[in-house]
Amino acid sequence: MTDRFLTIKKSGQGDFRDRGSKFLAWAVRCHSEDDIKSVVSQLQKQHPSARHFCFGYSIGFPEQAQKSSDDGEPSGTAGLPILNQILSSNVSNVLVVVVRYFGGTKLGKSGLINAYKEAAKMALDDAVFETLILSKRLCISYDYDQTGTVLRIIDQIENSQIENHEFGEQTKTNFTVPQSLVAHTLTLFNHLKNVSIEKLGQ
Repeated sequence: MTDRFLTIKKSGQGDFRDRGSKFLAWAVRCHSEDDIKSVVSQLQKQHPSARHFCFGYSIGFPEQAQKSSDDGEPSGTAGLPILNQILSSNVSNVLVVVVRYFGGTKLGKSGLINAYKEAAKMALDDAVFETLILSKRLCISYDYDQTGTVLRIIDQIENSQIENHEFGEQTKTNFTVPQSLVAHTLTLFNHLKNVSIEKLGQ
């Protein structure tokens, strides 16, 4: 289904060493650029003597915003290897930050690429992932004596979830269904009289 995507449930960490340099990595779940700035800023405060704070991220689904930062390392040696690890993991709403403590020996471009790649991979391998479903909120209004029929239909829709009921002249039930099943859901209630259904939100 096009509305399922993989993301981080529990953050992961990595620690890669090469010729005295330490590459400490974190893979965390983020939903916006503000989240990303907050995480990077927090790590900068926690590691004031570190030299570089390089990162890559992919946020949004199905359209994704992707970006990487070398933060002073030679172009293409840090942020891009990190981002490529995220992309190869096929995850969304993920930020990986690698903090480098310089060990006194230059690693060269190939050494840097390998170090940032391996540190990012270690953090992603350490993380716990979960599959989420893009859902749409719907509201259905119906006569009280139709409650059993309406709830049985909702229950038969894959991955549907009832949020709440409101009781008045008509009963209203707010529920969610996978985004790809919205059109199908609307047709399921066509045969019922005195029933109306609408989409909520965007």
